[in-house]
Amino acid sequence: MAPTRTPARPVATFRAADRRFARSVLVGLFLVGAVAVLGPLLNFRADVAVIRDQLQARVAREADVYARGLRMHFELLRADLERLAKRPEIDLFDDSTAPEQAVLDLTHHGSVLFRVGVAVLGVDGSPVWTEPADMLANERGLRSQRWFQDLLARGTPVFDAVRGRPGIFVVGVPIERAGEVTGVLAGFSDAASGLLPERREGDPDLTLLIFDADGNPVVPTQPPPWVRQLDRRRFLHELLVLPDGGQAVLGGREHLAAAVPIGTTGFTLVVAADSQHVIAPTRRRLLVQLGFIGVLQLATIVFFFVFFRRIYRAYLQVEARAAEQEKMAALGTAASLIAHEVKNSLNGLKAATALNGSGDADLARGVDAQVDRLAHLATSLLQFGKPATAQRVETRLDELARESLDRLRVLPEFDEVKVTTALETPIAVRCDPLLVVTALDNLVRNAIEAAVTAKDLGRVAAPAVHLSAGRDDGHAFVAIEDNAGGPPSEVETHLFEPFTTSKPRGIGLGLCMAKRAIDEEGGTLVFERTAAGSRFTVRLRTDEPAT
Repeated sequence: MAPTRTPARPVATFRAADRRFARSVLVGLFLVGAVAVLGPLLNFRADVAVIRDQLQARVAREADVYARGLRMHFELLRADLERLAKRPEIDLFDDSTAPEQAVLDLTHHGSVLFRVGVAVLGVDGSPVWTEPADMLANERGLRSQRWFQDLLARGTPVFDAVRGRPGIFVVGVPIERAGEVTGVLAGFSDAASGLLPERREGDPDLTLLIFDADGNPVVPTQPPPWVRQLDRRRFLHELLVLPDGGQAVLGGREHLAAAVPIGTTGFTLVVAADSQHVIAPTRRRLLVQLGFIGVLQLATIVFFFVFFRRIYRAYLQVEARAAEQEKMAALGTAASLIAHEVKNSLNGLKAATALNGSGDADLARGVDAQVDRLAHLATSLLQFGKPATAQRVETRLDELARESLDRLRVLPEFDEVKVTTALETPIAVRCDPLLVVTALDNLVRNAIEAAVTAKDLGRVAAPAVHLSAGRDDGHAFVAIEDNAGGPPSEVETHLFEPFTTSKPRGIGLGLCMAKRAIDEEGGTLVFERTAAGSRFTVRLRTDEPAT
């Protein structure tokens, strides 16, 4: 007879709802995560907008301040040269350069205004006198330079950059006598004088540039690479029409720039700031925040998954246990009704057999054995339907084992099995004798029937069962061993479940009832497969020391 298995756990109807609940929670976590990410992103956008506005205002302010300062510087150079040009000692037609030399030596030797030098030039561009003396030694064709021609043509001061000499500025004023331009007084200065903003080492976010009237970079002497890639005239024009400057892509990066003309000199000052470089710390802070939020969200999801999985498993176990209890309650009610009817009939049958005066002892013993088998079935069904509560008293475990063995001598299979015992040692325990005897009765009965079945199937020649009792590690135990070869492997994992059996005539309640009785006593019932068959061990707690 194939082993009977309990039906699948009735939880399928709940799983769809559980999955919907899990999805709802995950969607909620996702929305919370989205809101958590949206906050830093909105803050980042607001911070970037504020940084851009502040940086644009700063660029415009810096450009205006430096343009004003440079305009004053150039005006100071022009005023100083005009004052010298009007002195009567500066006369290029008196056939003597001694007065010019004396004035220039006295007023501009080591000048901080004109660190490169000062020169008196004739109308043909030839130097009359220079300070220092070799300042224009390598210059050829000053007359052809635009600033010199503009000065002669307009008769007004000019400001320009010296061609071929990066970072050198020239300020020229006409020397006039009798309303005619008789020469030129020129002062030369460089960006390294400290008065011009060639470098700003303390402020790396800003780049300052000076362009001449043709859009050529004058300062710094080594302009950024992106300057060469610009349409400089258009670039300067677009910035000049914006009062506070604007955005520009320079060298593939976004910059905020502002341009301001330096007075009437023809020069244009440009201040540019790499907005991406300024925003970079804020962007890094955003990435750190997003990374932290991402890790937190991932940890939350993992925690929820683990927590939900544990809760879900516990939920399934509770549902399965509740369903099992409902099934067992229904079976117990049915078993009780059947057992009562069987027991009533058995009582009448046994009474009739006792009154029958037949002298056939074998027939009477056979009838008694079958009546006992049915009585055992009825008792098992009654106990299954309504488990007893333990009523503990002081007793001896070895005597309970003997009592159980004596009660089974009426079995027809008893004489076919060699039953041996090792129950000589008194073992005092506190337990419910009825529960323990019932458990031992089921275990010994199963061992005897299994041994006889193994003999009938030809697996063993001499069926045997052995009972032993003793103490071990604070426990009293009774072990029941047989040589029947053990239960099939597919039954072994379900031995103690109700209605699970491999015997052709069994109903699968013996081991279930035995385990339930021992559990009620607070003990344990353990199955072990031995070389010859099976060993079932009942262990009960005892306060007596082992001997």
